[in-house]
Amino acid sequence: MSGAARPAPGEHAQVRSLLGAWLLDACSDRESSAVVAHLERCAACAAEVRHLHPAAVALAEPPPHDDAALPGAARNPPGPPHSTNDRVTALAFARRPPAPRAVPPHLRPYTDQVATLDAVLRDLTAAEWGTLTVEGWTVAQLVAHLAATDGLLAEGLDAGTRGPLGLAGDTVPDRTRAGTAWAAEQSPAAVHRAWRAQADVLRAALLGDATRDAAGAAADPERLVSLGGAPALTVAHHAAARAFETWIHTRDIALRTGRRLPPPTSRSLSLMCAFGVRLLPLAMRLRGTPLGDRVLHLELTGRSGDTWLLTDPGRTAPQGPPDARLVLDAMEFCLLTGDRRTPAEAAALARASGDTTLIDEALAAAPAFAGP
Repeated sequence: MSGAARPAPGEHAQVRSLLGAWLLDACSDRESSAVVAHLERCAACAAEVRHLHPAAVALAEPPPHDDAALPGAARNPPGPPHSTNDRVTALAFARRPPAPRAVPPHLRPYTDQVATLDAVLRDLTAAEWGTLTVEGWTVAQLVAHLAATDGLLAEGLDAGTRGPLGLAGDTVPDRTRAGTAWAAEQSPAAVHRAWRAQADVLRAALLGDATRDAAGAAADPERLVSLGGAPALTVAHHAAARAFETWIHTRDIALRTGRRLPPPTSRSLSLMCAFGVRLLPLAMRLRGTPLGDRVLHLELTGRSGDTWLLTDPGRTAPQGPPDARLVLDAMEFCLLTGDRRTPAEAAALARASGDTTLIDEALAAAPAFAGP
């Protein structure tokens, strides 16, 4: 940091007092920006962040409800025991939020999760890249699956975009088959480089769609884009979906290789929850149990909780109390929608009242859109 500008007078003491809260993602956006800028030019505070990071992870990651302690844990087995020698690149996490301040808020969760996965992959041994994960894929093949989906979306955002892998296929399953076959023949370093290059291409495409103004028109995160022929979603929802899948697969890798992760930032968790909640009425209709005239009060608790009154698409909520109330931790809701919790496991952790049939149908439908 010898070439960096020196901190302004008084800045060091002010920022140093924020480091613990920042590591726990408890700072405002303005405070976070100040901390990130300060760490770029203060070696002492950067060293303190690296020292504090393991304790912050232990405080921020709740030990209850670990997969191994839940019924059906064999579906998602943990990896080797955590070791104090694990090096999940504390400095990379200490630089959260990794996205520049120019990145629109709806895109930051994706860049946050890419930075986290990148840190985890850098810490893996060559043998760990061969660890089996979901779908019987190795870590390398799971990373290639992420790259395959990222590439398809990047092309949908910008028809001129071509990812570094050049995979064949017009759908996520086709791209995934090509990507996992490719990864089986590659070195870990080659897979890591290709995924990161593809993530950078997607980030540029997302940023371009959010900031490009070639015709003088306002940027539109509500632009509709179809991914591999699937129903169109807005750019903002695609960004939330990519953040969600990158997070859930980073977690898959961490569980199977004995690493502990900091939780998603409040911003990431909030947007991922909102995306899952938005899909829930559609998922219930897909399963043949639509809300109809019923209204579900859904409350997600924790650092990124919120409350919704859910109705069938196109219907307005009738006057009067909801038919059922469901209260669930926000992180547990994300694990349910990602098919990393069963409906029965989620029900055991939830508080519910009212129409029990409606509650059961909602919990059963939540993972309907989960991919591998």
